[in-house]
Amino acid sequence: MFFVPLFLSNLKTKKIARKIEYIRTTDSTNETIYKMFQNNTIKANNALITDNQTAGKGRRGNTWFSSNGKSLTFSFIIKDDNDLLIKKIPLISGIAIIEAIKKMTNIECQLKWPNDILYNSKKLGGVLIEKKEGHFIVGIGLNVNEASFERSIESKTCSIFSIINHSIQREALLAYIFNNFEALLNQELIEIIKKWESLCNHINTFVKFHNFQNMIEAKFIGLNEKGEARIEIGNNEKIFNSGIIEL
Repeated sequence: MFFVPLFLSNLKTKKIARKIEYIRTTDSTNETIYKMFQNNTIKANNALITDNQTAGKGRRGNTWFSSNGKSLTFSFIIKDDNDLLIKKIPLISGIAIIEAIKKMTNIECQLKWPNDILYNSKKLGGVLIEKKEGHFIVGIGLNVNEASFERSIESKTCSIFSIINHSIQREALLAYIFNNFEALLNQELIEIIKKWESLCNHINTFVKFHNFQNMIEAKFIGLNEKGEARIEIGNNEKIFNSGIIEL
């Protein structure tokens, strides 16, 4: 059970997630929060969290597995009222999570472009951002107190519990994520890019880059001034604003 009063007691934001809806179970928090937004039961800057997501979505149509009462599985809505938001949100989502984990546990996590959360190259969390009706829907899944995983994903997945061998308060962790997110929104894009690059675990290394139907083996150089990926293919540098990286 997620205790909203405990979450609110740790929340320091001025706008984001000051109102949060908790539902015991749902198929996808991104889908549910969008329906609630259409019905005017949730507004911009509000958030939705569930203890049991049955059909979570990852990027490129992948499935996101979450554990009942163990994960953090939530979505929130941001109005697209600033030209820089489309550049900032994909970057600060991952940074906000990593800084919150560090605050609570002293764990040093890393980022895989654009916003996968890794620990020792195993996936700890992920972010799915969708744009609908002039708003960004940010969905986040984070493995927190899971002691084990399904066999199909256990070799490439981890949780905070599996790293530190004890449970932590999901409510406080979520509040810290939102606190960081709002603070990062107010920073200059160039500072966000520098912070993101400092947390990336594959700067100047060769990766497999999937761009739509193409798979390219290339060097990931970093980000440009717009927060887009700089990929070196042969002796040529190319810029991508979407795609999936395999390490």
